[in-house]
Amino acid sequence: MNHELRIIQLLHATPGRTRLRLGWLRGSPQDAEPLAEHLATLDASMEVRVRPWTGSVLCTYDAEALDETAIVSAVRRHTGVAIVLRPGEVHPEVDAAERAALRRAAHEHGTTRRAVTSAFRELNHDLVRATGGRLDLGSLTGLGFLALGAAEILSAREVPAPPWFQLAWWAYRTFTISGGASEEAEEATGPEGNALEPADA
Repeated sequence: MNHELRIIQLLHATPGRTRLRLGWLRGSPQDAEPLAEHLATLDASMEVRVRPWTGSVLCTYDAEALDETAIVSAVRRHTGVAIVLRPGEVHPEVDAAERAALRRAAHEHGTTRRAVTSAFRELNHDLVRATGGRLDLGSLTGLGFLALGAAEILSAREVPAPPWFQLAWWAYRTFTISGGASEEAEEATGPEGNALEPADA
């Protein structure tokens, strides 16, 4: 049984074209075809497309014979739904449901992230213990990439040029590392290049 709050959302309306969203159709797809048949009786030239998997209801019709008010009224009569939301309007119950769904999604994402992080931490601990502290996941990953690079060079028999984004990253890292080293050297020697003596206790 579908317990979703039944609301008719008017997404947009122009002369001769109206689009609605009935989100609850996703849980009641059997209601889609009867609704389309009912709307089609309003105007012989009317074309109705109902997509239950998205809840979309698109009506194209003679603008001189019908307008969006008549379409919405017909949907309300057929479905018994009283709540109609215009573009930009939000129903408190829908807003609360969407916020709750976002909180659930954020919690599930956080739980998954923590589980993955914990699994990698345990794997890293086991690897360090098994190798007597000689390897961890970081160094093993680096060695793996190094082996893949060597295999690529051996198979191509040439050293391929690295892509531009790697060159840019290396340049940035070299600049920041050398800059930090220069600052440390200056702090150690003083501005005039003389070594700083430790202060007397």
